[in-house]
Amino acid sequence: MPNELPNNQAIRYGFTDQSASNYFAIWDPPILHGRDASESRFFAVQVLPFRGVDPSLLTRFVGIGGAFGTALPPPRMSSAVSSMSSAIRGAPVRPRIHRAARKAASRLTTRARAVEAPPKTEKSTKKSSKGYRVGVDTLNTFLFREETAGRVNGDLAIIVNNIAIACKKISNLVAVAPISGLTGLAGSSNESGDEQKKLDVISNDIFCDAMSETCRANMIVTEEEDVPLRVEAISGDYIVCFDPIDGSSNIDAAVTTGSIFGIYSSGECVITDGDSVEDAMEKCVLNARKSGEELVCAGYVMYSSSTVMMLTCGDGVYGFTLDTATGEYVLSHDDVKIPDPGQRIYSGNNGNVDKWAPEMKAYVRYLQLGGADKDKAPFSYRYIGALVGDFHRTLLYGGIWLYPPDASAPQGKARLLYEVAPMGYLAEQAGGMAMWGETAEKRVMEVVPQNIHQRSPMFVGSTSMVKDLQEFLADRAPVYRNGPRDEL
Repeated sequence: MPNELPNNQAIRYGFTDQSASNYFAIWDPPILHGRDASESRFFAVQVLPFRGVDPSLLTRFVGIGGAFGTALPPPRMSSAVSSMSSAIRGAPVRPRIHRAARKAASRLTTRARAVEAPPKTEKSTKKSSKGYRVGVDTLNTFLFREETAGRVNGDLAIIVNNIAIACKKISNLVAVAPISGLTGLAGSSNESGDEQKKLDVISNDIFCDAMSETCRANMIVTEEEDVPLRVEAISGDYIVCFDPIDGSSNIDAAVTTGSIFGIYSSGECVITDGDSVEDAMEKCVLNARKSGEELVCAGYVMYSSSTVMMLTCGDGVYGFTLDTATGEYVLSHDDVKIPDPGQRIYSGNNGNVDKWAPEMKAYVRYLQLGGADKDKAPFSYRYIGALVGDFHRTLLYGGIWLYPPDASAPQGKARLLYEVAPMGYLAEQAGGMAMWGETAEKRVMEVVPQNIHQRSPMFVGSTSMVKDLQEFLADRAPVYRNGPRDEL
């Protein structure tokens, strides 16, 4: 037998101890020059020099803890190992030592021992009253269970699923817009007079194609089209309305944007052979004029630090966050309720306050002084400039969002059919309120639009906050109509 290796010789990598004669070896696939690393053989390479070691030791280990005596065929020995064998015969010669081996030489060799891995714990999941599991269930699972419970039919589920797919595409486009040449204006304007961004046009095409492919919607209303679009439907006959990119002015600055959609119950747009193009269009426009009470589903998808879909099918509000690793929308917000009273936050375009009615100016000042409870801190002001972003914060945190008419937009700025009504539906399903009118006394859900792009004001948020606004306006509005005054 060859001489023993002293216990204090430094070994570079993992080692094994033959207890009978105290031999050590190392395994280092990266240095097996010319040898298949998958063979996992052991070599006494990259160790400090030692005297009187039989060179055959270099080829006599076959596996970790393997027995001696099974020599590897010499032709397979790498040139590095062969050179080292020759050097050892003429000891003492110091071979080239790997830097990590030098560092290892300063400490005594110790026996390696396995460490038991900690027990794997199952991920805890929160179950809702309906049995949904936050962080586990997907949008498809949700739609299937809602369909099984009779709250959603198959045609509606297909439409919602196609909207979700369309929003995945738009989310990707928004994320790479600055490096894909998708920022800036498209050089055109929509029916509402807003200048169209490049992504407005592309997103509109994505939505229209997605709805056409479902064959479950017979009409599409979009902010970017002047008139409703008639599409063939094999069943369903739903009217799908959407704003492809809400807050598109934020795209160039990579600030929150989103898509809003509302799905209205089927109506009849019967066109006969004798109808002229104008008559057919008039019938379609009339059929598309729906109040919010005819919504069967509404929601939005927010493109921000996460891509989040908030959805209601008439039985609560649920949120799904897009998992980019799997491409699935995963349940993240279960049966959302607007906190009441929630955080002391108000939102609205503060730059337009001077254009608001005197009583609305006074209400803003009232909030800045602490509201009904003067002993508390003033309300905080938050504003993103995108309906989706501001509404999402209000939905989760509470407070109130103000979108009153002003001198430049007497009817308000948000579109009723595909912005105000869907958001109002979500707010009411989450236990909040969505109102309009001089004293915020009318539900936005009850308004029947006179045209598909009709605008509307809206006050939405926690129930107690909206009621406080109603009381304030009912008390102050008559006074201010007879002449504005600065004091409260």
